[in-house]
Amino acid sequence: MLASLLLYALIPIASAVIGWATNVLAIRMMFAPLEFRGLRPSFGWQGIIPSKARKMATICADLLTSRLLDIEAVFSRLDPSRIASELQPVLEQMTRDVTERVVTLHYPRLWEYTPARVKERTFQSLHAEIPPIVERTVRDLQGNIKGIVDPRRMIIEAFVRNKALLVQLFQRCGGKEFAFIGRSGFVFGGAFGLVQMVFWIFFKPWWLLPLAGLLVGYATNWLALKMIFEPREPKRFGPFRWQGLFLKRQQEVAEEYATFFAREVFKPKNIVAALLRGPSSDPLIALVHAQLKLAIDSASGYGRPFIALLAGTERYEKMKQEVCDELLDRLPYALSGLYDYAEEALDLQGEVQNNLERLSSPEFERVLRPIFQEDEWTLIIVGAVLGLLAGAAQLLLW
Repeated sequence: MLASLLLYALIPIASAVIGWATNVLAIRMMFAPLEFRGLRPSFGWQGIIPSKARKMATICADLLTSRLLDIEAVFSRLDPSRIASELQPVLEQMTRDVTERVVTLHYPRLWEYTPARVKERTFQSLHAEIPPIVERTVRDLQGNIKGIVDPRRMIIEAFVRNKALLVQLFQRCGGKEFAFIGRSGFVFGGAFGLVQMVFWIFFKPWWLLPLAGLLVGYATNWLALKMIFEPREPKRFGPFRWQGLFLKRQQEVAEEYATFFAREVFKPKNIVAALLRGPSSDPLIALVHAQLKLAIDSASGYGRPFIALLAGTERYEKMKQEVCDELLDRLPYALSGLYDYAEEALDLQGEVQNNLERLSSPEFERVLRPIFQEDEWTLIIVGAVLGLLAGAAQLLLW
């Protein structure tokens, strides 16, 4: 008798465990593994998000660039004179080092016998050109930023290149919702199990436990997803007020989302790389080259015709080109000193967070909803199948 009572009591417990396990496993299957494991094309699995990284990344990029980030407004906050002042010491040293190396390479004896005061005057003239060059370049950059930096492309390439980064975004923004899905599976599964136990006491059809396992696996996933996103707007049910769990956390998620993009995708190092090495960087590189060549000509002063005559115009132009190329190669190092100022001035985190907080509930839902919508029924069916198998195993105990 006692053994039978224990077996009956195990039904709701097993149902709760089935509900929890199927939900947790379904969430796990959304994110892992990052790469396909198994035998292609049919036997194996890749996490839903990693398997559709480009599509997911495109959804994120479209939302962010269309509603959350105005790249022109962000870059307009940069102060050209402040940047020139910050960069001047390191650019002066870089210019001196590069010019000496290149000129010594091309004109070793001439440079050796050039009086020190003439060299110093040349460097001072060149250094005087640095602040105007930097300020003009920054203003031109601000006026044509959309043609040089493509934030949409930056987002897509970052997430496609690093699927773990994309997974991290969703886990950080939806972590509480994913944890709720697991806990709710236990609670809902246990509640369904009590009904199942009562039915089993009076009727014992062989198909009840497998069918109940299937229904628990299906219903717990479905119900948890509904509770995360519905209702969109707060509604009252008697004394209770309810809104979709994710939508209720809009301000909290906005901060997490904005922090993630500011620190992981749009950090100053990545922006500098996009400016100098991105697919649209040619106009900026051409602009910097032109400004540097003008500065070298200006700093050469009255000696420029003599140098061109002595070495030939072609060789002189080649020397200028080498100076420009090497300075550009070293530029990322110089710009690294601006990272703190750029992060503060651009305020990408504040821009994205403020705009995200102001979104309507249907628009805000798009932050997390796409990963469920993409294969929502796959997750629910996986839960149902796992529940069916667990119910069949439970049947063996009887």
